[in-house]
Amino acid sequence: MFCYQRNFGSPTEIVTAERFWALVRAPQTSELIDGYRETGNAALKRKLPAFIFQATFEETVSKKGNKGAWRCQAGSRLNGLCVMDIDHVENPRELLGSYTAAPTQLRQLGILLIYVTPSGKGLKIVFKADAAKGNLIDNQHAMAKVLGVEVDESCKDASRMSFICKESDILYLDNELFTYENEEFGKKYNEQYRNGKSQPTLDFAEDSAGGPHLAAVEGAGENQQPVSGGDGENLRIAESLTYHDVPYPTIIEAWSKQRFSGSNVSRHEASVVLARDLYIMTDRDKPKTLALLMAQKWVQDIVRERQEDVERTVNNAADYVVAQENENAKNGKSWLPKISNEMKAALESVNYTAGSVPLCNSAEDDVYGVLPLDAWASELLEMAEHYPCLKELFLNVHPHKLAAVWFSSAALFGTLMTRAFYHFWYEPELVRRLNYCIFIIGDPGAGKNIVEKFYKKIADPMIQSDKCLIDAVNRYKEGRTERTTSTKAQKGEALKRPVVGIRVHPARTATGEFIRHMNAAVETVQGQPLNLHMFSFDAELDNVTKQNKGGDWKDREIMELKAFHNEEEGQMYANQESYTGMFNIYWNFIYTGTPYALHRKVNQRNFGTGMSTRLAVIPLPDKGSAQRRQQVDPNANETLRTWAYRLDKVEGELPIEPLNDETYEWQSSHLEIAEFNGDKADRTLLKRIPYYGIGISLPFILMRHWDEWQESKTLTMDDRDKRLCRLAMEIQYKCQQFFFGEMAFNYFEDQNKEFVQRRRTTRYNECFRKLPEEFKTQQFMDCFGASQPTAWKAISRFVNEGIVAKVKYGLYRKLVQELP
Repeated sequence: MFCYQRNFGSPTEIVTAERFWALVRAPQTSELIDGYRETGNAALKRKLPAFIFQATFEETVSKKGNKGAWRCQAGSRLNGLCVMDIDHVENPRELLGSYTAAPTQLRQLGILLIYVTPSGKGLKIVFKADAAKGNLIDNQHAMAKVLGVEVDESCKDASRMSFICKESDILYLDNELFTYENEEFGKKYNEQYRNGKSQPTLDFAEDSAGGPHLAAVEGAGENQQPVSGGDGENLRIAESLTYHDVPYPTIIEAWSKQRFSGSNVSRHEASVVLARDLYIMTDRDKPKTLALLMAQKWVQDIVRERQEDVERTVNNAADYVVAQENENAKNGKSWLPKISNEMKAALESVNYTAGSVPLCNSAEDDVYGVLPLDAWASELLEMAEHYPCLKELFLNVHPHKLAAVWFSSAALFGTLMTRAFYHFWYEPELVRRLNYCIFIIGDPGAGKNIVEKFYKKIADPMIQSDKCLIDAVNRYKEGRTERTTSTKAQKGEALKRPVVGIRVHPARTATGEFIRHMNAAVETVQGQPLNLHMFSFDAELDNVTKQNKGGDWKDREIMELKAFHNEEEGQMYANQESYTGMFNIYWNFIYTGTPYALHRKVNQRNFGTGMSTRLAVIPLPDKGSAQRRQQVDPNANETLRTWAYRLDKVEGELPIEPLNDETYEWQSSHLEIAEFNGDKADRTLLKRIPYYGIGISLPFILMRHWDEWQESKTLTMDDRDKRLCRLAMEIQYKCQQFFFGEMAFNYFEDQNKEFVQRRRTTRYNECFRKLPEEFKTQQFMDCFGASQPTAWKAISRFVNEGIVAKVKYGLYRKLVQELP
């Protein structure tokens, strides 16, 4: 048997055949692997579960006191399986083609599994270890000699993880994999591994006569970077490696100048810190980390002077990084360990600019570090090359704020498209509108005014249209006032309240006025009456919350809740001024505020209302600083204004079938995973995400295909448009998990607790359990302490309810073990 780990913070679990196939066939597995191969973003790979083929693990107690089969070398229990990596192969499917075409030969070698690794450039081989050949790394050397490949020394530990593959990447599998166990191998080597001894015990010198070398196969040896060899070899490898186009030797030289600028600096301690940094920066590549260290003269000196075990230093650095991840995950955090401040300073000194990859991802630097803000920024900056207005919106904006700018501007543009509608794949007969409930959340001083700036520019068509209507209302109110003070005015014609559909409403708005305006804002679109959306913006979410507590807008929360799906509301008050009747809510809003304001708006108490799943809460990190000379685009404001007035004229049905396909596929695959995990919280958060995928991407897709829309009222969407939609869903999903994931989890946990409490054991249940399987009336009287008439009455009820059955007179048999 072998095991797997769902994520870095979870204990290991035994893998059955059913679990194995469920993991490799899960839609998310393919999605993550394909994304990793396409983008090279290692964060996607790290989201995959991982197999630990070589061992299972005894139950231990974590530092936090949690019991579980934690993945640690000290608790390993070897099962006799061995794993070997073949890395940097251009055509991994062809590398062992002669073997996979002849399964008998693989069985003779003891090979049970071969699959292509998530990178698409390597092979993972799982085979039976032979105790006579030595420990795990010895067996790898032996198998490598047979196959003619090089061994990855980083795979020698019993706790080594192997990220899972997708089903189509499995080249060979023997079902014996799921049941194989070699107790003799474990008995011989368990103690050594638990004591951290995983070094080779035998010397496998390369033997050219040992058969054909697989590196000779076309493409097999390309890009391989062995770390063994002399200082010259390590130096060659180090000089060939770069960190985002900056050579590693340049970075390490800058780091060393800072580190060794003082006196009495420990070279061993320096190597430990540098190993941790390099391990993170090389995407957890031990051979590269080792080569980079060994290329340094001061490291070579301590190796010669005192036989420094640099490989052990690298292994300890890797263990440290994994331990940090595990600790963070147990505490409910999923950000990665950060590089040292020294390394950050070294990167800055060599003019490294953090654009596509963050220097660190730690909560100490940014509370939103758990979110992939850099990946989103990179994607959005690429999209800005293809979609109108994005360049203008992103000008002088810190990369971590791009998501907030995108969502808020999309809501503004989408509100202008209020005369348009679409049909969604769920209940397609319904007419759907572009509805938005956007909260932009950041700390005080984080720059939330950026949203207000774009609001005034993009919402200008609505603001200008409202001006004459507002003037009409004010003239009516002034006339009413004159009637109370002027005799001449009283003799004039009766004043009639103007019926106006004012659309932009501040927080300080009376409920009656809002409803009256909303019901008046109706236009005829393609021969049918269509309600226009009301719109609210406020730079302080706290202001909105406080107004909600007063009398001006006491029903606001219900209307906010119903706005997302344009649900029906109504009122019938005695007040002669109030609107009477039923109506639907057409209202979009954008508010900016602090995390504390969000907590007052949505918290554990009111989570069950569903407001959290209707909201798009996007972070606005406090990043960036004032720039003395900002970039200036003299045409930016005019571009935004031009598109705002264009979209304000859009009307009719929007053809979105490609987005329907994309959102359906995305939600279905994620719901399958939630079902597989039994995660009700995740399932709840996923329900409304497709609406934002459509709502956030569609205004920009329409702008991109504007000429086609103007000419034929069609939108021929391509993969880039689908990708934009998927990005909106990914951002919404991650933000939902970040802001509301714990609330959702607690909501269902509390439900379960209440259910358990309602079904808590009672004394009556305890007495029933004490009864033997077959009992007599006297035994019932003894257990329950009841009189004979009471016992007869209770037993008769149990018989009628099918709880017990009568065997014969005076003797009964229990049909259930616990009372319902």
